[in-house]
Amino acid sequence: MTTGERKNRKKRGHVSAGHGRIGKHRKHPGGRGNAGGMHHHRILFDKYHPGYFGKVGMRYFHRLRNKFHCPIVNVDKLWSMVPADVKEKAYRR
Repeated sequence: MTTGERKNRKKRGHVSAGHGRIGKHRKHPGGRGNAGGMHHHRILFDKYHPGYFGKVGMRYFHRLRNKFHCPIVNVDKLWSMVPADVKEKAYRR
């Protein structure tokens, strides 16, 4: 889009450039990010994100990630993970 096609060019000379005299185009009128979820944005949070605030479940202190490492394995591909010599032993039995 070239400079001449921008809406801002058309608004030149008009006092508030389409942002209104009273409300004004200010930087962060509602706060940044998720600010005001418990205060001035409560209605929106309750409507679109019910259960966003509050606790649920128990806290687990010093959780070691490796302790719970349990990758999902497809049963069809189990034998491809077993070494060849172990596989031969199993077939002989």
